[in-house]
Amino acid sequence: MHDLNEALDDLRQAIPYAHGTSVRKLSKIATLLLARNHIVMQANAIEELRQTVKELQSKVEKLEKDDQHTLPC
Repeated sequence: MHDLNEALDDLRQAIPYAHGTSVRKLSKIATLLLARNHIVMQANAIEELRQTVKELQSKVEKLEKDDQHTLPC
C-alpha cells in the first residue's frame, strides 16, 4: 500500500493542480480522475495540433504549386 500512496503522491505532483500550502491534498479518486481528465485534454490538444499541421501542409503545397505555375521559364 505504501508504494501505491507514493505513486499517487508522484502523480499529484505531475498533474496541473494548485500545490500551495493552503490547498487540501487530493483524494485518491480525485487524483486519478484529475489525471485522466488531464490526459484526455492533452490528447485532444495533440489531435487539434495534428489537424492544424495537416491543414498548413496542404496550404504550403498549394502555394508551392501556384508558385511553380507563375514562375517564368
